[in-house]
Amino acid sequence: MSTMSDDPSQGAIMGLTELMVQGAIAPTDIAQVFQGTTTATNAVLEARGARAGMITNEGFCDVLHIGRPQRPDHYSIMQEIPWQNRPLIKRRYRKSVLGRLLPPTDEELEPLDEAAIRQAACELKADGVEAVAIYFLFSHPNLVHENRTRAIVAKEIPDAFVTTSSDTSPQFREFERFTTAALATFVGPKVGSYVKSLDAAFKDQKISGDLRIMASYGGVVTHRMVTRTSH
Repeated sequence: MSTMSDDPSQGAIMGLTELMVQGAIAPTDIAQVFQGTTTATNAVLEARGARAGMITNEGFCDVLHIGRPQRPDHYSIMQEIPWQNRPLIKRRYRKSVLGRLLPPTDEELEPLDEAAIRQAACELKADGVEAVAIYFLFSHPNLVHENRTRAIVAKEIPDAFVTTSSDTSPQFREFERFTTAALATFVGPKVGSYVKSLDAAFKDQKISGDLRIMASYGGVVTHRMVTRTSH
């Protein structure tokens, strides 16, 4: 299939239309369409994802920068580390708020500062942020703080793509969970726009079959799962 730089979904629909013509297949005869795309991969490789922001626990803005205590070259102080030199979320768009849960009982050590969340969301909106990642410590067994923050951000920035770490990677260890959420936030708007355009093109062509998007783990997901945000 050809790739259309202004709207990649047009390349996919053109290829599918040609296949229907060659095979004498009616749009209503198509039961499912499986679509593989490098939209997310290209956004990461070319550093052309969304202007992304984040909200996290106070004192943890630099988890994405610090990472794990592993260095490609242990004795070099001049080496370039990709996640530090080309961060998915620039530090000026990282906000922190009070609020803390404790494992393993999920006890609330510190209440969530909802006023600070609203202020952070307003600041991110003023900065032109398109997508917001929300991740808090120990949120994978208890979603209350992340979900509440997501609801507030969605109200303050209704057009933003918003996701939480417990949605994208509900697992132990904050660096892995935080980076997965950051990546989903960075590519989310571009991938979501592509899939929405593709779904709309299918409807225009009277293709009634279910659209399935190939995922990086080898399975498939629905277009609604790809475009799902907080609202």
